[in-house]
Amino acid sequence: MLLYVLVLIPFTPGIGDLRKAKVGLPTVLLAADGTVLAEYKQLNREWVKLDRIAANVVNALIATEDHRFFQHHGIDLRRTAGALLRTVQGDLQGGSTITQQLARNLYPDDIGRATSITRKVKEAITALKIEAVYTKTEILETYLNTVPFLYNAFGIEMAARTYFDKSAFELNVLEGATLIGMLKGTSYYNPVQNPERAQQRRNLVLAQMVKDGTLSAGQFDTLSKRPLGLDFERQVVPLGLAPHMAQYLRKWLVTWADDKGYNLHADGLRVVTTLDAGMQ
Repeated sequence: MLLYVLVLIPFTPGIGDLRKAKVGLPTVLLAADGTVLAEYKQLNREWVKLDRIAANVVNALIATEDHRFFQHHGIDLRRTAGALLRTVQGDLQGGSTITQQLARNLYPDDIGRATSITRKVKEAITALKIEAVYTKTEILETYLNTVPFLYNAFGIEMAARTYFDKSAFELNVLEGATLIGMLKGTSYYNPVQNPERAQQRRNLVLAQMVKDGTLSAGQFDTLSKRPLGLDFERQVVPLGLAPHMAQYLRKWLVTWADDKGYNLHADGLRVVTTLDAGMQ
């Protein structure tokens, strides 16, 4: 088994890659005077620090997905053993920690989602690497900034704006529980298309928070009866000052970046053009 794990290590993401996944910055296209014309992002996401995310969201995440998050180093052996036992008994269980989920979300091509021992071992190895590189705070921040929430919203900040028309810092307990509840299955628990299902899932998250001690039973009784309270609006990527030029340059820059060994969406390049923003 040890030899099997050692053989798989080279086929998992390196520590340098893990750092880059977190700090990746989009390329910024500038006019001659420094005016921003466009940002070339791979995803519609705005990265926010953990202290700019409501504590309600973090509490809901830990209570629901990994209540021993601060006690393990990437792998919760007790939870893994329990999941294996229930799976053998016919009740398929995942047992992945937040760190393991982060590994799977960041590197779907390297780790995959197949139900196999190899995939789980690669996921576990990557989780251990993440724990070696990141602090617990950084892991939570990275996780919440990289999870998808449908409607071209990636990360908790865009999800907050899309479903509740506010920032992640302003989310209340109910709103945070609704968004964290979606992570079980974004389409199945989509609060726009499936409000009853989403509300049931939200209440389950609230119940987990009671078990975890971050919500009182009295608060649960009151909050669980309230509606979702959505304020839904799709987030539209702004066209910018010179959209035709920005789109043309994107096509050219993709080829240029590949030839030079750059990542157009992650290396934080600044591209200065001769365009006069005032004249435009």
